[in-house]
Amino acid sequence: MKLRAADWLLVFVKAIVSALLFVLLGIGVILVTQEQWHTVNWLKELQWQYGHNQIVVIALSAVVIGLWLRLVYYYFEQAQLSVLIDDVAELRHHLLAVDVQGLPNRRVVRRLKPMIGNVNSLFEAAQTSMTEERAIERSKDEMITNVSHDLRTPLTSILGYLGLIKNDETGTLPRETMVKYTNTAFAKAEQMKSLVEDLFDYTQVAQVDFKLHWAPLDLSAMLNQLAVNFELEAKQRNLVISAVTNADSIEMVGDPDRLARVFMNLISNGLKYGEGATFIRLSAKVLADNWVEVRVQNDGERIPEESIGRLFDRFYRVEGSRNLKTGGTGLGLAIVQGIVDAHGGNIHVESDSELTSFIVRLPLMPVEEGELVE
Repeated sequence: MKLRAADWLLVFVKAIVSALLFVLLGIGVILVTQEQWHTVNWLKELQWQYGHNQIVVIALSAVVIGLWLRLVYYYFEQAQLSVLIDDVAELRHHLLAVDVQGLPNRRVVRRLKPMIGNVNSLFEAAQTSMTEERAIERSKDEMITNVSHDLRTPLTSILGYLGLIKNDETGTLPRETMVKYTNTAFAKAEQMKSLVEDLFDYTQVAQVDFKLHWAPLDLSAMLNQLAVNFELEAKQRNLVISAVTNADSIEMVGDPDRLARVFMNLISNGLKYGEGATFIRLSAKVLADNWVEVRVQNDGERIPEESIGRLFDRFYRVEGSRNLKTGGTGLGLAIVQGIVDAHGGNIHVESDSELTSFIVRLPLMPVEEGELVE
């Protein structure tokens, strides 16, 4: 830590003044400790003492010089501490500057190094906190913008079609046209309902104090039941949906409702976005370390590599646009990741020209098991 010229000057002045005081102190000690003087003035008395008690005078001088050097070192520490305080005050203006790394830990007295380390740790923590806070604010703004857009689009259509019906005071609209307008408005209302429900679920899983209702469940039975539930919709899209597990029963502990939501969202994702797919397959197997792996696979179009890393971002769609032609809200996979994380598991995606696989790994027993629901 480099001292300023004014700091060096202050240290130098203090060193000179203290040196004079220590010299006078040493002389005073020598003269005061004598029972009687052997000369007529103090200067000759010092010369006489040096000639007759040389060892004592040298030892006393060494002690005085040692104390003086220690005091000079203290002045140097204080000067560095003063510079450190100024640098710390300056750091607060750079909390949001990513290129600022804190205080340098070089050329500083040993006693101040732990303090610099602590200051740097606090600075990095504050810097991280400020960066995260700004990211959260940007995320909130983005979320409000996206929600406003996705609500306004169907709402505009609903108002438009209902307005046409309302303004038909003479009853000139054919019944078929009126039914068409009503069905379109109803479909748009369903889209709004889906977005609101997904938004509510997302805000729940995104909360810090999000709690699961732990209970025993049979994962094999759940996957088979979900395959049956989606069989009609899959058939309408010319898809075959099936569930395969390497055990007739996979017993685990989790939140049944939330886990069902995970796999429902993944199946819906495959139905909506698996362009060109002919099947959706659910498979589960127990791993050696008391974990279970569930794969939701389809043989649709490959997901672009640049999109895989963003699939679980809220409101992100691989389509690359904000249209609602697939009926998705962009929150389904974000909800999936939140629920999987709450279970202590993980999820990732693998996609190539043959298969797209959403791979979920979950512990058979929770890491910190809460109260089980009877």
